[in-house]
Amino acid sequence: MNIIVKTKGYLRKIIGKENIEFISHAKNYMTATFFTKALAFISVPIFTRLLTPDEYGVLAIFTSIISIATILMGLNFHGSVARYYHEKEKNFGQFISSNILFLFLFNIFSFSLINLFKKEISTLINIKVDIFMIAVIVAIFNIPINMFLSYFQTSKQSDKYSFLSVSKSVLILVISIVWVYLLSEQRYFGKIYANLVVSGVIFIIAIIYFIKLGKPKFKFKYVKYSLLFGVPLIPHALSNFILSYFDRIAINQLTGSLDTGLYSFAYNVGMIMNVVVMAMNKAWVPMFYDNLKENNYNKINSMAINYSKYIFFAAISLILFSKEIVMILADKSYYAALDLVPIIILSSVFIFFYTLFANYSFYRKKTALISTATLLAGAINIGLNYWLIPKFGYIAAAYTTLFSYIVLFILHYINARFIVGERVIKLKKIVIDFLILILGTAIYLTLISTINIYLILLIIKSIIFIVMLYYFILKSE
Repeated sequence: MNIIVKTKGYLRKIIGKENIEFISHAKNYMTATFFTKALAFISVPIFTRLLTPDEYGVLAIFTSIISIATILMGLNFHGSVARYYHEKEKNFGQFISSNILFLFLFNIFSFSLINLFKKEISTLINIKVDIFMIAVIVAIFNIPINMFLSYFQTSKQSDKYSFLSVSKSVLILVISIVWVYLLSEQRYFGKIYANLVVSGVIFIIAIIYFIKLGKPKFKFKYVKYSLLFGVPLIPHALSNFILSYFDRIAINQLTGSLDTGLYSFAYNVGMIMNVVVMAMNKAWVPMFYDNLKENNYNKINSMAINYSKYIFFAAISLILFSKEIVMILADKSYYAALDLVPIIILSSVFIFFYTLFANYSFYRKKTALISTATLLAGAINIGLNYWLIPKFGYIAAAYTTLFSYIVLFILHYINARFIVGERVIKLKKIVIDFLILILGTAIYLTLISTINIYLILLIIKSIIFIVMLYYFILKSE
């Protein structure tokens, strides 16, 4: 017991109090995100055995409608929760109740309008009217749930955030499997109804929780605050949807479903890195806002350097052992996608870079600038995909995605430093560490193309891993 206590004390001394807090919250967010992603992986072989390909396709469209409708009908109000909490703090209960009431009225109007044109919209996207309308209702339920999660994140209640995220995913999966199994026809309705029921229950819980935060009141000044913050971010959210999913649409159109399947698999493996980035960003944002509020620029710099080290170490670890991950997740028919995984992982590293500087604009409420940058990057991504995929095949999509995120990072850096005029995070040390990541990646890719003996490769990868572990995590400043 004494040894354990001393070891914990030693680690705390090396890592530092602030980094312990960061890691603690990041661990909770990462656990929740990894768990929900793992459930998504597990559900694929289950539902492909219970449903026909056509039925599985219906669910894919259903999920896409939910995502788009949540963006459009939620007006990105969930983002204003974090911003208001750190800027004002007072009357937070009134702020929440005002926004919830406004969104409730807005969504009644939106739903009525959608209902008038439901047949036309359903025909356009080639889906049944009842499925389309259920997707819209689920999206309406998800809006306060997202605000609920945003509140837990910004108030540093990462344990509650994790519990809610995981519980929702588990309940939907379990109920879906049982419901699909019990249905004899149109079995995809099992998962559709599971989404509706679980989201509806959590929606009610979220509303009750927000009512308890403070006596419900409506003041338009709080709604105005959220409108000015959230509405300009709608193009940004839609453009992110393009950056994440358009490449697969383009591949399917230009080279066929086989290449789409290979690319999608590689993207799902590489997106493990994006899970790490997004989880750590959730832990980073409250700490970043707190210190930016107090003008603690030197502290932000030192924290950002440590933050980037965790990102780079996660990236090189995933790149080194990407082959093993692919071998665990799929059979040999998918191994052709292996070469794409490091490129997709590096794309996620540039997602980290751009969020690092986009957070300044979020804090200063310069959200229109964020949307402009994302729209431009999305347009570049679309253009490059249609230009390069016919020439070089589906592999080009990985590089166009990487290039688009590099552009997005540059635009957000220029925006934060020169347009918003912030005293931004210094990049010199972070760039040096990034070059170490690139060096490790280059060594690995060179060796894997020249050495065919797996045991030797495994030893070399383990050595690179240990060196990177020392450099990024264990080495004292």
